Parts: sequence; C-alpha cells; structure tokens
Amino acid sequence: MIKKANELVGIRKMTVTDYPDAYALWKVTPGMNLREFDDSFKEISRLIQFNPDFCFVAEQNHQLIGTILGATDGRRGRIYHLAVAKTAQRQGIGTKLVNLVIERLREVGISKISATVMKHNHAGAAFWQKLKFSERLEIETFTKII
Repeated sequence: MIKKANELVGIRKMTVTDYPDAYALWKVTPGMNLREFDDSFKEISRLIQFNPDFCFVAEQNHQLIGTILGATDGRRGRIYHLAVAKTAQRQGIGTKLVNLVIERLREVGISKISATVMKHNHAGAAFWQKLKFSERLEIETFTKII
C-alpha cells in the first residue's frame, strides 16, 4: 500500500472487468499510442488470460489510477501499458507497479525484461532510464497483424 494524504493506494491483480477503466486511463495518458487492434478488449483479455500473475492495477478511493501489463514467453519478460493518472504521478506508484512485475517475473525464472516506449514519449523514456533500464538503439521493431 502507498499512502497519500491519508488515502491508501491499493495494488491488485488486473482482471478483464478492469478493462473499461484501464482503457479510459490509457486514452488520457500521453505517449500511450493506442491501436484499435492491439488494445481491444479481446487482445488485452488474452494477455491477462495468458499472464494473470503479471498484470496489475492501482486503486485509490475505489478509482483505478494505475495499470501495468506484464507478460512472458517463458524466456524474457515484457512490460506494456504502464500508466498512472496525472493526479497520482510522482508518488512512487509507477515504480511500485514496475517492481512488482519484476519481482513476479523473477519468481518464475525470468532474468531479462524490456519495456516498450514510443519514440516521442520523452517522459516515458526518462522514467525507464531512472529505473536503470537501458535503451537499445540497435533494435527496430516490426509488426504485422496476422
């Protein structure tokens, strides 16, 4: 639990029923770059179904104020959609969410993780660098919807 002005912030596993509130948060979070296919209820539900122990939400006063989607293919871990409501930023919530995913991935033997940050998301890049994530300049990502 994180405490802010006598209001506790709780963190729990994300469920598919959190999707509407999570999507609403993502829509107002700069740098998220939502895509209709990737961020649909169907696709996010699939991610949660395959990775139920790595996806979390933060709540305060019964309001969703943070999300993180963690995933693994059994070899490496990935972090997607870390978002904290603007009114709740700079309180350690994002860092706590990241550390929780890292802890859970370590528990299943994952020792390398990455986070996706859009090129124009300078605040996001600064956050990950602050947490000692290294930028990989030699990698370009290509995607295809099949």
